[in-house]
Amino acid sequence: MTGPPEAEIPAVSKHDLLELVGTLFPWIADFRQRSLTDYARAVFHAEPPASSCEARRHAMLLLQRCIRRAARNAGFPDHRASYIAAQIANAPVMQAGPHLHLLIEPDAYYTHLFSLMGLNAHRRLAYVSYAVSTVKFVERGRKGPGWLKLDGDAINVFGLSRSQMIPYSVLAQNGPYRFALTNVDRADGDSDLVARLRSELPQGEFSSAALAIKQANASLWERYFDPGIDFLQIDDEDVADLVVEHLQDKSSWLARHLFGKGGFVPCLLSSTKALADSHWQGWLKNTTDLFWGSDRGHLFPLRLNGSRLEARGAEDFSLEFAADAVIEALQARKIIPNLYLMFIVTAILPGVRVLGGSRHTVYYPLMRYVFCHALATSGDFELRTAIAADRKPGIWGHRVLLADAEPFSELEMLGPGNIQAVLRKYGSLPLEEACGALESFVGDPLWANFKTRHDEGLVDVSDPEWAFS
Repeated sequence: MTGPPEAEIPAVSKHDLLELVGTLFPWIADFRQRSLTDYARAVFHAEPPASSCEARRHAMLLLQRCIRRAARNAGFPDHRASYIAAQIANAPVMQAGPHLHLLIEPDAYYTHLFSLMGLNAHRRLAYVSYAVSTVKFVERGRKGPGWLKLDGDAINVFGLSRSQMIPYSVLAQNGPYRFALTNVDRADGDSDLVARLRSELPQGEFSSAALAIKQANASLWERYFDPGIDFLQIDDEDVADLVVEHLQDKSSWLARHLFGKGGFVPCLLSSTKALADSHWQGWLKNTTDLFWGSDRGHLFPLRLNGSRLEARGAEDFSLEFAADAVIEALQARKIIPNLYLMFIVTAILPGVRVLGGSRHTVYYPLMRYVFCHALATSGDFELRTAIAADRKPGIWGHRVLLADAEPFSELEMLGPGNIQAVLRKYGSLPLEEACGALESFVGDPLWANFKTRHDEGLVDVSDPEWAFS
């Protein structure tokens, strides 16, 4: 089943897409004319799952252990690390929108401001953000973790050549990396703003860009954002270690079902493929089967072929799909969990609400549908019932706030310790105004196609695929 060609899809207005979002999530429609702070308060109003089971309780314990370890590695003392871990169970919500950018990159900056509004509304003192690090330094043009705009100039964050950026993800352990902040638009030296930023970022060398960015963000958070709130970023290496813990623990639901004979994984993959051939096509793509292959930070897709994980392309890679082999490959970083497996261990199993962007609002409910369809097929109705009872499991919480100010200039102008003034400035805006032109929706052919299918009655909130939204 296919929709009309992209060229025939009419342009969709911001108003039309907000109406569609309100249809998919009726409770969001009530906030369109209310303040952004009100919406953030609702988004971060998260409580432990009303319905639980042993599989979920155990998954939450492993997630807490992962967060505690990541917090200690980030430099938090033991009591603060334990506090952050406790908070994810007491108020299970995680920001999963921005990629692993510096906090002063607009895509990250405005989302973290939005999160701060929600945290402040509930007087929370811990903030966990998953930042995907399986992204390349350059995502498009001069955008991505390897680039910044300061004073209107393009700044090469690590001073890398194109050949050093294009093939690799920021998680690549092929350093050293250092914050060079090379201005490629000025031959006459740095602006004052670039010089100030360079002086405030960590001065040492790092084995990966991901580690460098996380440490820089901890420093920027402490200076400019809210040092009273413990800010922890986890990324795909932390998730890889979490998956290892699951597979080493024979009582873990994942350890019992990932390699089992019940057919759960084949059903998961076949159900995902079936979506690609339905009117929901385009939203949940099976680019790689559960894991990415990794060759020193160069990622490549894998497929599950019988009892082996094999490269889909020309790479020479084959791995036995068995617990011991997968654990060893994860620990050696020869494979990395994909986004679906990340959400399984950090959100779907433990019952954590995840915030994301325009595409997340659709693909995450579909992930939950496919997961629960596989559960029903394998006869695990207890876990399926618990997951079905989740309230607002995935929410639009990234790129909700969009503004034209240059983040670092705005922070420098106000000075450290004045983030509350920024929050008041943006938080008082009505949601419909705060989201700007809604570029991530309006400019996306996938949403335009989805709107056409919805108007034609081909997709609807009453469809079984939307039952776990």
